[in-house]
Amino acid sequence: MARPLKDSLDYFPLDIDFDQDDKLVVTVSRYGMEGLGVIVKLMGEVYRNGYFYPWTEREHYVFSNRVNVDINLVKEIVNECIKWDFFNNKVYESHGILTSKGFQKRFLEAAKRRKNITMVEEYLLIDPEEECKNVIHGIAVINAQGNTVNVYINPDKCNSKAAETPQSKVKESKGKESTESDNKDLPPEPAAPADAQPSVSGRKGRAKPEYSEDSPYYKMAVYFQEKVEEMAKGEGLTHLTANTNLQSWANDFRLLVEKDKHSDRNLIREVMDWVVTDSFWKSNILSAKAFREKFPKLVIEMRNKTRRQTGGRSVGSAKPKIDVVPSIKEAPGVPVVTDDEMEKYMELARQMSEGKKHA
Repeated sequence: MARPLKDSLDYFPLDIDFDQDDKLVVTVSRYGMEGLGVIVKLMGEVYRNGYFYPWTEREHYVFSNRVNVDINLVKEIVNECIKWDFFNNKVYESHGILTSKGFQKRFLEAAKRRKNITMVEEYLLIDPEEECKNVIHGIAVINAQGNTVNVYINPDKCNSKAAETPQSKVKESKGKESTESDNKDLPPEPAAPADAQPSVSGRKGRAKPEYSEDSPYYKMAVYFQEKVEEMAKGEGLTHLTANTNLQSWANDFRLLVEKDKHSDRNLIREVMDWVVTDSFWKSNILSAKAFREKFPKLVIEMRNKTRRQTGGRSVGSAKPKIDVVPSIKEAPGVPVVTDDEMEKYMELARQMSEGKKHA
């Protein structure tokens, strides 16, 4: 199975004096450290996505919730960045995304060793014909529908291929044979679950699992969908859950149980019930895929918050208190001292103590 192509970056460069950039001076001066923090987080989202970040109503809510900043303030900061050309205004107005020529250049610099670099034609602010000279292989330009428009190959790479000798081709052939031999020893891919029905709608006619309504994973998907939609309706976020694919959700829950080895169904259900009520996670976990990716962290967060609410004890783990020494009230033959009497005895003891000091 081919490894999926990666568009995001694991890290991005940040100059020590980047806040002195002419395009940020006004914004940082106006919004201070809070504005600077929002800008840095936005840069992270841009590079997480490659070289641009969609800026639609959904991202307004999700991003402001993630950074815990008022949504109106976040939008003001972004508009200020667009105004001063930190984000390109033309591309934003046309396609609703945040990007710039600088972001695209830094992305190519960080990804230059990748075999496949793909960029969307409508978003381009750089010259791919010129920039392909700075990457190892080339840049594939696609349109909004995902169709390849052009491929720009590094001319040095082309020249090196033309200069290949017969001996180098023999070595390459032997390398391919070795790889094919290694692949024969690999274990077969796991079969689809027993309750899944095969479908040939996948790529190259490959069987794609489909789950019946009686499947436990399909029932988990339906249950979580109802929970998420109920929360979204109460928060006015129903537009974020409109395109739910229950088959895809069922498969994510199967992977959570069978591949990730989280087999405690009761725990999974507890987390489902909790995550849609948590002030932070309810707007970030809107799909089974996100639920699966964050499941270990969600379990820890749920248990920590539950302990705080129950005074340090986990729900369902409370044990009866056993007195090692029986209380005075329970000891047979011992007179019971009331609270008022105890206060009088204490006051008398203080007076006797003060009398000794004066003496």
